[in-house]
Amino acid sequence: MFRTLMALVVCLVTAVIIGAFQIVGLNIAAIQAIVGSGNITSELAAKGALLFGGLLFPYTLATAATPVYSPLVALGVAGFIAGLISKSGVRMLFVSVIAMVLFFLGYYVLTLGLAPSSLNDMLMIARNMAIDIGVAFGLLFIPGIIGASLTSEDY
Repeated sequence: MFRTLMALVVCLVTAVIIGAFQIVGLNIAAIQAIVGSGNITSELAAKGALLFGGLLFPYTLATAATPVYSPLVALGVAGFIAGLISKSGVRMLFVSVIAMVLFFLGYYVLTLGLAPSSLNDMLMIARNMAIDIGVAFGLLFIPGIIGASLTSEDY
């Protein structure tokens, strides 16, 4: 259980940090501008929605007219490092599923706000982006399996 939670935390932190600097394009000047602005909360919510959107739509961003490959790298590296920590393919399956649920909830809440909505609305949005969610899951799970196989222990 501890390895699974640590792998999940490392996966989330790695994907968000790589995504913040590569997908969103934050740098020191942009961070200082956000801190110096009068409304930090709305600035962070907008940047967070862009970040989670990038992590949930890697296929769409990679096949766009001007392709963006940083979500592919962020998810792959995060999955690989989490796999190294988890040391098990089954644990990596749980880490990947939980990470995708958290990315989707972050995107949903930051994009649509905390407006009350039904579960059917959430499922409809998830069905419309099924290919992207599948690709994002694969980008976490497959490198995670590779990392887990490198550090697996025989009992």
